[in-house]
Amino acid sequence: MDTVSRQTRSRMMAGIRGADTKPERMVRSALFAKGFRYRKNCKDLPGKPDIKLTKYRAVILVHGCFWHGHDCRYYRVPGSNAEFWTGKIGHNRERDARDIIALTHSGWRVCVIWECATRMSAKRNAFNSVICHLTEWIRGTVPFIEFYDPVAMVAETAGVRSGAWETGINSDIEVFVAERTSPYAAGRPD
Repeated sequence: MDTVSRQTRSRMMAGIRGADTKPERMVRSALFAKGFRYRKNCKDLPGKPDIKLTKYRAVILVHGCFWHGHDCRYYRVPGSNAEFWTGKIGHNRERDARDIIALTHSGWRVCVIWECATRMSAKRNAFNSVICHLTEWIRGTVPFIEFYDPVAMVAETAGVRSGAWETGINSDIEVFVAERTSPYAAGRPD
């Protein structure tokens, strides 16, 4: 049962942006300042990547931790209508994996930047580290990479101090896809 009326919920959901989010704008602004030119929200590619760098045959997906079900402290299933949200976010995760596989099979290099990496940056002044690694990746040949906040991935009780690591990086596409398509990822254990 929802805690607000249908009209209020409708108004709240209508206000959520699907494109041109704050994390996307942060990444685009930093790339532009570094001299990169790009296209945004490309409908001609699977998954409609947020940023397309044609010259480098690279795309960047800036994922919100909640909407794409990232395993960090910023993703929690809402208490109301949990079954709906678990299914919806599970489907988003599976779609993300399919889109990334389709992009790599068609010759595109893929980068996923999680919202927690941009939040981390604002809190710990580490955004330059993310952008530095990102620009190296763009100019390189690695087919897949993802950036996240490693501290957000650690349990609150683990006692890791803020800033223990600068940037979490994964360049193994098989790990990424497995995390998105396992039965538990979709919220329906076998």
